[in-house]
Amino acid sequence: MLPVSPQSRTGRGPDVPALTVARADGTTTTLPVDVTLISETVSMVLACRAGTPDRATCAAWHRWLAGHLRLLAPIAVEQAPRWDDLGRTSLVEATAAAVAEVLAEGLPDDRETAYVHVQELARECRGLLGLVLDQPGDGR
Repeated sequence: MLPVSPQSRTGRGPDVPALTVARADGTTTTLPVDVTLISETVSMVLACRAGTPDRATCAAWHRWLAGHLRLLAPIAVEQAPRWDDLGRTSLVEATAAAVAEVLAEGLPDDRETAYVHVQELARECRGLLGLVLDQPGDGR
């Protein structure tokens, strides 16, 4: 049985909550980033479980995480220069590039390898979400 999307499970529809993010030019903009949905997806993938999920489950998780990562990576890259820290900017850019490469490779065929793969994507997703939410000067 395939997993149920957190979006379906929680009844979310077209009214996705908006997230205000800082733009590189110093302005802010509101984007349709559902932080709760992304967090629930990451938690679902990283939850402790007995055994390895089947490949179909991993494929569903891969699709969900790929969508989240394709949304978050460009936002994190655009925001990074606002920190005025070249090391941080380079790290964010390298992370976004690595995520793009991993997504382009697709989901591995082997069930165990596919599971490890989606767990790694979930960790990257969690990290990018944290970067997007972490704003300069907000005390964090």
